[in-house]
Amino acid sequence: MNLSDQPVTDIHCFAFGRTEFNRGSLAKLFMAGGPTVKSVRAETRAGDLGASVGFRRFIKELAGVLEVPGTEHEALAAREERAGKFEEYTELLFRDAKIERIAVDNGLEPVPFEEFAKAVPAKASRIFRVESLVKRLLDNAETFPRLLEMFTEEIEHSVSNGGYVGFKTVIAYRTGLDIGPPDERAARESFDSGREDRAWFGPKVKAVRDYLIHRTAEVASKRGAFLEIHTGLGDTDIVADRCNPLLLQRFLKDETVMKTPIVLIHGGFPYTKEAAWLCSMFPNLYFELSSPFPPTFLPAVSKARFGEILEVVPTTRIVYGSDAIETPEFHWYSAKLAKRALAASLGELVGEGIMTEEDAYEAADMVMNRNASGLLG
Repeated sequence: MNLSDQPVTDIHCFAFGRTEFNRGSLAKLFMAGGPTVKSVRAETRAGDLGASVGFRRFIKELAGVLEVPGTEHEALAAREERAGKFEEYTELLFRDAKIERIAVDNGLEPVPFEEFAKAVPAKASRIFRVESLVKRLLDNAETFPRLLEMFTEEIEHSVSNGGYVGFKTVIAYRTGLDIGPPDERAARESFDSGREDRAWFGPKVKAVRDYLIHRTAEVASKRGAFLEIHTGLGDTDIVADRCNPLLLQRFLKDETVMKTPIVLIHGGFPYTKEAAWLCSMFPNLYFELSSPFPPTFLPAVSKARFGEILEVVPTTRIVYGSDAIETPEFHWYSAKLAKRALAASLGELVGEGIMTEEDAYEAADMVMNRNASGLLG
């Protein structure tokens, strides 16, 4: 199979601006590990870069689209020259990967969304990052009722009049995925306890965060929006012993949550089987395919992983996302890798007689485009 002409809807990524692109900036992006490794010397990270298979593959792909010899020096020099006309260069990459629509998380916005949406050669939608609002309200609200009032008002407005199409939570980075029941009394006590010393992180405010995620799901259900949940590993500040998507089971059984489209970001990687099982059991769940460490961690977008997912999750509920940040190359690179891996996996099913070729191309369009477009509206 060849999916090079398959249109792409990227349901999970970030905006980008004009970025410097040299070996130092690449080391920062390819070798990023989170706040607990920021003290590592830049030279050490740059030294690791040359030993990264992911980086070597990226350079090969970049050289190919820029039509230059595949050395690091020549590829980066060609990129620097082409990126002088940044919008034209971005259009080249998006056209090559057939990226037609993207949904960007507002948790990281190097440029204003309106500016980005005008410049990017794809239809751009916006996802509301819940934790950014929670942090601001925890710092400013004097009472829990006031916090709840402001929180509900703002997330309601975001999807009714603010132009957002869905929400995203990274509660796995705060208190973990073992989200408790929507206990308002416990949330109030948690807020009052934390307010004494502003101890907003960790178990002291877990009940607050859990309650607000339930409220978010309620608003999403009412407003026809969806909720993205980071699952699985991530940067070094993740609550690593509480990021397995199986911990969401109690939350997912809540009556209101079951009416809300839920997207399991990263498909719980490396807990792929667990996330796939959940998506096969709960008809409101979608399995999202991005790597938790783009563009370094290739196993998450490999042929083997796609095959594992396709054996369990209906193709009507698999969606593609890149989690790409800072620069358009990563949006492009992720889409290229994903399409290649999906094509190889579907091709095996065709070879085994499980699917016809027509079935396989239909499935590819659902995974890479149609399912996500349906969620975005």
